[in-house]
Amino acid sequence: MLIKLIVAIPAGLLLFASFWAYDRYSSYRGGIFPTPYEFSSTTDQIAVDAPILITGDRMALHLARFKENLALEVSQGLSKPIKIDVLAQDYDGIHRTLEKIENLSKWPKLIIYTGGSTELFEERFLKSQISKVRTNIARYQDDQWRTLLMVWPTFARFLYEPLQRAKLPSEVTLNEKEISEVEYQARLELNYQLYEILLNRFVEVARENKQNIILMTVPVNLDIEPRKTCSLSYTDKVKKEIEEVKALIKNQDYKSAYPKSQDLTLATLANAEVFWLHGRVAMKLGQKIEAKENLTKAAAFDCEFWRANEVTNNIIRKVAQEQRVTLYDFAEVVEGQWTLNTTFFDDIYPQNLYYDKAVQTLALAIRKMLKI
Repeated sequence: MLIKLIVAIPAGLLLFASFWAYDRYSSYRGGIFPTPYEFSSTTDQIAVDAPILITGDRMALHLARFKENLALEVSQGLSKPIKIDVLAQDYDGIHRTLEKIENLSKWPKLIIYTGGSTELFEERFLKSQISKVRTNIARYQDDQWRTLLMVWPTFARFLYEPLQRAKLPSEVTLNEKEISEVEYQARLELNYQLYEILLNRFVEVARENKQNIILMTVPVNLDIEPRKTCSLSYTDKVKKEIEEVKALIKNQDYKSAYPKSQDLTLATLANAEVFWLHGRVAMKLGQKIEAKENLTKAAAFDCEFWRANEVTNNIIRKVAQEQRVTLYDFAEVVEGQWTLNTTFFDDIYPQNLYYDKAVQTLALAIRKMLKI
């Protein structure tokens, strides 16, 4: 009996392991990247009939308004202006930009990417799958697992938790559902992580096709108040102290408001309103560096994702540095002029004069990269 038991236990374990491996292998339909979505239809092949391509979201579309000027600057000394094509839609997150790039049948010589301002506009994973998405991203971010995936891509079938993928139609479907703040925070964190993963993949795909690449950050309008502050960052005491600061600001008593608002920034966590108030107070007292720092945080901690912020811009900077591709830090250029000029045309887009400056800088970089 004991011998039979000794034989039966390993056999049972082997059978269980075999079943688990088969279930994992057959149920996982993704690749080596932990993408929690899939497109419901096959993307058509796209031919780019131009040496230069501008791609991304609405920020790329806005930059494209200046493509004729950019073409003229790049084409100095040539017999005719160089052609610039655009592959972007208003609400294209990096997942849709990557999908388009992966389906190019004819490539340009140089790609300019600018985006990150609409990453939460489309639901890229199901609420019920959030915990699995988090697990899969964490496993991909582990250097040892990622190295193994590069050597043995099939290992993804065993590494990742099988999940139900969000089905994305051919055109962007804006997510207009009301969600809780807890879900919003979870989606925000995961979308930032996905943005970095997919932007890195974007650069890799472009490199595999021998592309020159320019990544471009997105300016943030620091004069626009956050649309929403997460209620989880408030306490009754914080609310009371905020009202006291507001009363002092209303009476233009900025010297008295300053220590109170400064203490609030130290006593609260990710409260957009607190950082906004302290930034405005610091500005009134001529503390421009401190003001900019706090207003930048206010935009980043906004509990409604409706524009780019310092987090998405830092991801672009990080990818550019680690992948050793050209970065045009448009955000730094525009925000460097904050308080000196009227920097923005509206809540989202900088004044045209800054795009004119961008054209000059980009043209010099492009001429050098394309050896014109």
